[in-house]
Amino acid sequence: MIVIALLLATYVASIIFIRMRNKKHFSLKRQLSDFSTFMVPFNIPAYLLSKVPLTSRIDTEHFPELKLLEDNWEVIREEALQLYQQGHIAIKEDDLPGSSFYKDNRWTSFYLKIYDNKIPSAYKLAPKTMELISQVPSMRMALFACLNPGKKLNNHHDPFAYTLRYSLGLSTPNHKDCALTVNGDDYQWADGDSILFDETYHHSAHNYTDTPRIILMTDLDRPLKSKLVQKMYFLFGFWFNRFFAVDNLDSKYTGFGNKLGKGLNAYKALMKKFKHWNKKVYTVAKLSAVAVVLYWLGSLLI
Repeated sequence: MIVIALLLATYVASIIFIRMRNKKHFSLKRQLSDFSTFMVPFNIPAYLLSKVPLTSRIDTEHFPELKLLEDNWEVIREEALQLYQQGHIAIKEDDLPGSSFYKDNRWTSFYLKIYDNKIPSAYKLAPKTMELISQVPSMRMALFACLNPGKKLNNHHDPFAYTLRYSLGLSTPNHKDCALTVNGDDYQWADGDSILFDETYHHSAHNYTDTPRIILMTDLDRPLKSKLVQKMYFLFGFWFNRFFAVDNLDSKYTGFGNKLGKGLNAYKALMKKFKHWNKKVYTVAKLSAVAVVLYWLGSLLI
């Protein structure tokens, strides 16, 4: 019973932490079962040991190596636009973690870097960009990301705090109706401008113009005070992302986790139909499932 009580206390504390940390947040009902709630214990060491401020937005002066990208943003844009025109910035059907973003053709991508897992098509089709990002040692993930005209990415929390999100505008509408909102504050996309932020904060993006928004989107290691913890997070990130690795051209080059995607997506579609059928019953069932999982974990630890 003590273990179960501790798990419940951790669960409640995680909800409180998320809601106190963010100016903008989900409704309490949604937060009860949102993935961000369950990731708090995993992320706490990254917050406690962070060498950079725990604010939603962070000054790029903490990563002076990013100036190389900003000084060469037009070179990067040239390759991105060429890939876009060739249709290579596209929906990735096997990209399980990003599957919700691709719905309704609202978001498309071209992967450049996934930790140390080599992406053959990136070296072949974007060699200048690859040469530039190889000189940013803290960069773990990189892709060209397009938010299509009239589309929006709904409010969400990314799961992991051991990285920070750095994005560089390449070909954008340069308009107030194309923006990123982080913790309630808007950032207007502009060509050659960049933003560094903590993606575990509540955020969304929208493009209400008639022009595609193409950016270089990357994840950087959050610098930590403990080399051991930094290494442990790195190893987790490496293996997790290897599990879900994709190539932009070769469908055979895909992580095992993505091969499970069809079954998971079918399950998600079924749950969506369940929710539309009766939202109250769906909510009760979801919270009951959470309670059962907590009880099961507690019984294993007793």
